Amino acid sequence: MGDHKLEILLAETAGFCMGVRRALKLTLDAANDAASPRPIVTVGPLIHNRQVLEVLEDKGVAALEGDAAKGMGTAIIRAHGATPKDYERIARCSERVIDATCPHVRKVQKIAERYCAEDYSCVVVGDHGHAEVEGVLSHTGGRGIVVSRPEDVDSLPAMDKVVVVAQTTQDEEVFARATERLRHRYPGCLVFDTICRSTQERQAEAKRMAQQVEVMVVVGGLNSANTRRLAQICSDAGTPTFHVEADWQLDVDRLLHYRRVGVTAGASTPHWMIRRVIRKLRSEYDRRRRSPSYILRLILAGPIRANVFLGGGAAALTFANWHLMPLKAGPLGLAMSLAFFFIMAQHLLSQYAKRSVMYLSDPDKGEFFRANAGVIWLLGVSCCALAAFLAFLLGWIPFVLVLAGTAAGLLYRFEFGRRIGPSLHVGSLEQLPGSKELFVALAWGVTTALIPALAAGGPNVRWRGVAVAIAFAFLLSFHRTLLTDMRDVESDQLVGRETLAGMLGERACKGVLVGVLGAEAMLVAGLGGLLGWTSAISYGMLIPVGYSAVCSWMFHRGRLPEAELGEALVDSKFYACGLVALIYRALS
Repeated sequence: MGDHKLEILLAETAGFCMGVRRALKLTLDAANDAASPRPIVTVGPLIHNRQVLEVLEDKGVAALEGDAAKGMGTAIIRAHGATPKDYERIARCSERVIDATCPHVRKVQKIAERYCAEDYSCVVVGDHGHAEVEGVLSHTGGRGIVVSRPEDVDSLPAMDKVVVVAQTTQDEEVFARATERLRHRYPGCLVFDTICRSTQERQAEAKRMAQQVEVMVVVGGLNSANTRRLAQICSDAGTPTFHVEADWQLDVDRLLHYRRVGVTAGASTPHWMIRRVIRKLRSEYDRRRRSPSYILRLILAGPIRANVFLGGGAAALTFANWHLMPLKAGPLGLAMSLAFFFIMAQHLLSQYAKRSVMYLSDPDKGEFFRANAGVIWLLGVSCCALAAFLAFLLGWIPFVLVLAGTAAGLLYRFEFGRRIGPSLHVGSLEQLPGSKELFVALAWGVTTALIPALAAGGPNVRWRGVAVAIAFAFLLSFHRTLLTDMRDVESDQLVGRETLAGMLGERACKGVLVGVLGAEAMLVAGLGGLLGWTSAISYGMLIPVGYSAVCSWMFHRGRLPEAELGEALVDSKFYACGLVALIYRALS
């Protein structure tokens, strides 16, 4: 590797297309719905991505190859579609059928069906044997023919009326050359450009990017037609191109010799796989150069992965809320310790429960949890016990609240079972939309504000100030959790967590984040400062609010570091609260 700066460019169109995203959502909804008849199967692999299929298998969704067998519970027609004959057979063999055919594919099928009913012959420009192409041919009534290359047009038989369609993921240039020959051979033929718009944009961007970088990395299934086309387009542009399924297939030694690396991905490649490829390149580059960011990441790795850093943030926020409310006297040290152990325990045990799929979004942290599962479980349980003991020392009400919070954490992941689940249409509380953000934020509000106020007790507690502190802690944590979920939305959906990020979408979540930041500012500056419900420190709390806004901006601009550094930056806002309170206390 030469002495140069590495620049990685990511295509804006990389990742799931609308059709794949829709099919995956319908499948996950069925898997997470306890009322869905079992077993759940997809007719053929749902998407051409081995890693996603493995996760679906862990959730009880199997891919059915060949003819449908009798006794299926829920059958899912994948995005490629199915032939009418197959659909009828599947409907006979299953209790429920979910049609996840991509709307763009359905459009091609309707065009073929309509014109072939009017005695047209249908030419499909696409790949022989591809599931989508076979589905389109089934709607032609035997009047369809496939053209894979422009040269194949010369060998077509004589036809009177011809209609031309394209496989939705077809190469735009191949389709253009094929239709040119078809128009020449069959004057007056009807041509429908049915290439999916997102496919066109993805291919055009890949071609532009290949001309701007020194090397291209195309991420996606090796058997995915649209991903192979992307790799071919990049290669045809004269740019060295590497097609990989996952980060472990990267030829890092060769790639790090280049200064500008372009990354794109197929329509069936989830964003967490793309992120892992980029992270692998950047982290290996930093490791070999022993950069400051690499050294800092090594230092932060242990505290971040074990949630010690986050627990410290809870203690710092407790210190800040103590002075915000304000509380004149009381067991501040015990309250901070309680917040540290309780928050650390809850996050540890939550991540322990999903350790088997954590590697999707954060491979290093996932491997850490899988390699140290026993130690992490023991640490989480020990922290729970310490939090309960400290709460007991603070009083019976804090003790009950901590026990209730611990029980809620266990109940949150509790599987309802076949008797209760179907009536609720969810397998557990964690599958309720937005439940993760609300439960976590509530835990932070109670632990860092309400319990300290209850522990301080006495007539000097100003409950309006306590209400502001609870709401402030709630919103700070809510912002942190939603920002994290936006990064991990696809892997969270695969785990089965119905987060707001997955339910609302990126654009709506951006609006929610802005609203949360505005509410935080109004709380501390309006209710706390102008109305005097809290101490004068309330204006200083605008600093961590502004810091949170900067983190949001960095995330939306793609400038927030990955892994430990990014998590440390986001969680540092809690320490910023504690620092403001420390300065306020020193000056008071």
